[in-house]
Amino acid sequence: MSDMFREVDEAMQQEKMMNLWKQHGSTLIAALIVLVLSTSVMTYYYKWDANRNAAETARLTEALQSETPEAALMELSKDTRKGHSAIAAMSAANLKLSDGNKAEAATLYKQVADNSKSPRNIRDLARVLYVQNADAPDIAILKPLLSNAKSPWLWHAKIEAAVMTAHNDNDYAKALTYLEDFDTAKFVPATLKQRANALAHVYKLKAAKNTPAATPTETKEK
Repeated sequence: MSDMFREVDEAMQQEKMMNLWKQHGSTLIAALIVLVLSTSVMTYYYKWDANRNAAETARLTEALQSETPEAALMELSKDTRKGHSAIAAMSAANLKLSDGNKAEAATLYKQVADNSKSPRNIRDLARVLYVQNADAPDIAILKPLLSNAKSPWLWHAKIEAAVMTAHNDNDYAKALTYLEDFDTAKFVPATLKQRANALAHVYKLKAAKNTPAATPTETKEK
């Protein structure tokens, strides 16, 4: 008896499937075609993207190994994908820096920092390097980085902002605000923490000297 009930149930399931296919068969076929095509397209895109990245990386390596790497890198930065373009420009800036051309290196770092098509982490690094090498950098260039808590270059930017504020504006109290939280922050290199602590010690002493001492009358009134 149980076999008979099972056969009846299977027959009913088959009939339901047949009716569903008759009513929506064309839609189901279209959906399957779209699914297969989209999967194929994405697979093709990822393969194409990986091949393109490999080719651009090879071009970058060739430029670095050429007889005139600076010129080759600058040319590559104009004719390659946005990530590789930023890396090429940064590499060219590094070569100029090695040759003692800080001003030219700073100009290239600024170009990368200002290029919205460059990957954000590379732009953030370019901001820090620009400030370190420019003659009279504007602290405003660090603002997007200082407000990005997820940036790996945030703590470097804080130190640079502290130094600029202290040396350019003689505002040691404000400079100290950039050096807060270094001791409790995670994943900050020990050398960076040591530099922040050393600067904080100096700026606290200078801030204390800049604070006017209270007069006897003021002390008495208090």
